[in-house]
Amino acid sequence: MAIECTSGVAVQVRRITDGPAGHFFGYYDMPAWDMSDRWLLAQRVVRDVGIPTSGDVATIGLIDTLGLCRFEPVATTRTWSWQQGAMLHWLPKHGPRTFVHNDIDRGRFVARVRDIDSGARRVLDRPIAAMTHDQSRALSLNFARLRVRPEVGYPGAPDLWEGVDHSKSDGIFVVDLDSGSSRLVASLDAIVATCHAPSMDGAVNWVNHLIVSPDDAAAMFVHRWWPPGASRFRTRFMLLMLEDYSIREIWPARVSHMCWRSPTEIVFTGVAADVEEDPFAPTIPYHHMGFRILDVATGNSRRIGEQLLPSDGHCTYRPGGRYILTDTPVDQDGMRELLIFDELTERVLSLARFHVPSRYQGTVRCDLHPRWNRGGTSVCIDSVHEGSRQMYVLGVSDALRAWSPEAMQ
Repeated sequence: MAIECTSGVAVQVRRITDGPAGHFFGYYDMPAWDMSDRWLLAQRVVRDVGIPTSGDVATIGLIDTLGLCRFEPVATTRTWSWQQGAMLHWLPKHGPRTFVHNDIDRGRFVARVRDIDSGARRVLDRPIAAMTHDQSRALSLNFARLRVRPEVGYPGAPDLWEGVDHSKSDGIFVVDLDSGSSRLVASLDAIVATCHAPSMDGAVNWVNHLIVSPDDAAAMFVHRWWPPGASRFRTRFMLLMLEDYSIREIWPARVSHMCWRSPTEIVFTGVAADVEEDPFAPTIPYHHMGFRILDVATGNSRRIGEQLLPSDGHCTYRPGGRYILTDTPVDQDGMRELLIFDELTERVLSLARFHVPSRYQGTVRCDLHPRWNRGGTSVCIDSVHEGSRQMYVLGVSDALRAWSPEAMQ
């Protein structure tokens, strides 16, 4: 289909998967395309609503976007979630069509590396949550503990530290991609002790959203905890240095989504640092939320896109920077919007809007999770606007060129 966008140029929205099975990639901060920008990784599931159980299998496949877009199965997994899938990551430095995905093996979560062309495969000691850009190390966390939020946690294996507020043996792990071995580098106990707040005691504490900096020097992550009796969890923003694995708090208040702008700068959505959130209040203070840039070296921050960007969104930079791609929360009409924000001119390009049926909200929601291809000419999304969970590719070159000619130079 062709959708008119605010540049005045029609954006082609091409469905690349078909029902009745559901198809999706997952999170926004992982490249879905291989280095050639031809092959897309995807997951196929028999049902596309309902919280996954240990018996629900996802089939991982390849889609040839230059061909007929047939789904070519290459693996299966029982560890996946609606938000992050099986954490599919391409590993081009290990082989042009090599990737890694999370799985379960004899009652414990692991990751499997697969070379599609040679058939070679091996197992990593722990499931992956993020990858360094040199692909020598991965970061891991406790996906069983994430079941406190069923849209991101995995079923099928126990949380070995269930009932422990913040264990000294659980937290962030590093996985060596060559040997497959892992070790704990930042315990939950140490994370809680860093700028400790009394509400963390007696609460379930966990970490999520690990994203490695462009120079592999650090990884940002969120520390979350759910005070007993509270209506929702609390969140703060933290940084893990990958040389000595030291940790520090970089934003004390609620944050939601984020991406690296440079080796020392982060774009994120969150409330102002001085906003004190009441976790017992019935709703999140979205009126305080917005897009911000934080320099982790200096601590300086500033708002961007005020009155232009939504309160929250899954944000990534176009290769080369300057242009931020994001989706929006569902509006009162049941629509999500896909936007590009130009930092230099402070303008917003609306690419398309997509309807979200009511059955795809809450813990089984289907966020667009927009992902650039490596050339910055196309965007892949997960969407339910045609009645089932499917994947779509939008060619955005013409719209970008008409809106901001220098983008395509």
